[in-house]
Amino acid sequence: MNELKILVTYYSESGNTEKIAKSIFEGCASEEADLKPIDQVDPSSLKNYDLIFLGSGIYASRVHKSLSELINSAEELPENFVFFCTHASLDMYQDGFKVVKRKLEKTTTKIIDIFDCMGDNIGVPEATRKAMLDRLPPEPRKKAEEHQQRLKGHPNEEDLENAKEFAQLVIKKL
Repeated sequence: MNELKILVTYYSESGNTEKIAKSIFEGCASEEADLKPIDQVDPSSLKNYDLIFLGSGIYASRVHKSLSELINSAEELPENFVFFCTHASLDMYQDGFKVVKRKLEKTTTKIIDIFDCMGDNIGVPEATRKAMLDRLPPEPRKKAEEHQQRLKGHPNEEDLENAKEFAQLVIKKL
């Protein structure tokens, strides 16, 4: 099989999604790959790729609007997309890519897979987190504190290695 031309692009407020993007990019080392923040991607260039890894943090249960704006602005899309995201929940319980998927469903593009990773919500100041916790009754507060503790340090080295391996598996599928 010929070498694939791959784009790994992302939006990241806290840096968590950027870390995952860089690991996915490392996993694409056997191919011709580009790594770019989404605001540096020319929509007309999307058609030049065989595969796009498209990522974002999850904000209010959605990916950042720049992802759907990129898709909307492109006249032509590649055949294959893979999504990746980071989120401050223990499980990705909602589909943050819903809007992007609706746009892609109107094309011949295939969504191959999704990689999701919990990420410490480092974008929220500690004082704000504490104030939010202080407003909760004792039992929900305890659960929320445990939840925050489990998120600390993510994405960690294991998460980053998993992202790299994920990219390698996706490439093998093609």
